[in-house]
Amino acid sequence: MSLKIGFLSKVDIHVDEVAALFAPEPVLNFRTRGELAAGIGDLDVLIAMNQGYTQFTIDAEMLAKADKLKLVQHHGVAADITDVDAAAARGIPVATVPGQNCRSVAEQAMFLMLGLAKRARTTQRLVEEGAMGDIVCSELSGRMLCLVGLGTIGKMLVPMARGFGMDVIGVRKDLSKDEGGIDGVERVFAVDALHTALAMADYTMLVLPLNRETINIIDGRAFAVMKDGAALVNLSRGGNVDRTALEAALEGGRLAGYATDVLWQEPHDPNDPLLKDERVFVTPHTGGKSIEAIQDTARAVYDNVMRLARGEKLQGVLNE
Repeated sequence: MSLKIGFLSKVDIHVDEVAALFAPEPVLNFRTRGELAAGIGDLDVLIAMNQGYTQFTIDAEMLAKADKLKLVQHHGVAADITDVDAAAARGIPVATVPGQNCRSVAEQAMFLMLGLAKRARTTQRLVEEGAMGDIVCSELSGRMLCLVGLGTIGKMLVPMARGFGMDVIGVRKDLSKDEGGIDGVERVFAVDALHTALAMADYTMLVLPLNRETINIIDGRAFAVMKDGAALVNLSRGGNVDRTALEAALEGGRLAGYATDVLWQEPHDPNDPLLKDERVFVTPHTGGKSIEAIQDTARAVYDNVMRLARGEKLQGVLNE
């Protein structure tokens, strides 16, 4: 193989897993946008991990430096740090790895929702203080879950939530993809009826990509239509939620809790005042960190790069 490969990632476990598959061929690791800008001109393949980078980190300006680049291969299901249109304009395919870490993320979503229902932050504090559990929690059974996004992860969550006795509704961009309905989902709403769905939900869960259409999709108007005491769980990106509106909804008491695996800044600021609120339950972007997901995603990335090396049709290309 004569491809020069780089990996934009701040997460060593993923770099190590991918590099082991390509050995003895080296995989260069770039941790910052500046490092990538200095080295992208020599790369044939850029593997990119979204975690810890802002939207369009790999933008038209960056791609203009990439004279040799033949593929941007994302390490996961999303490609929000790459300007896919700018890549297409330069004839550079952008590919993702759909499905490999979806079960891990779906399980994380249930963990976060349970953390809100069982008041995980408060119960942990009580343990540390040696106090009795003199608090009231809630059950998921009989509650309505609204899944905003019904891709692979969203569909995996349906039987998980139903197993806890929840009712499930969903919101998706393209209703034609499931004209016959989805098993276990009572009703699927179009995006323009998002607020109707939100008004019905006790828990809303975000499992959708971040793009120009979904930035701040949960804003002040969205919080205003939610039930008093509803909760929000975010497995998508920090940018899908308007932070100012979220803080107002928590302050005003309309929102009972917010659980998320993604924040607006990654790594997060441990002194962020939002993280001091026990109604906010946060994990540090670990949804796809099961050993199974790490290994399967690395293998899928390797396989697609090898397809490029052999001149075969690529998998998961977004801008064909």
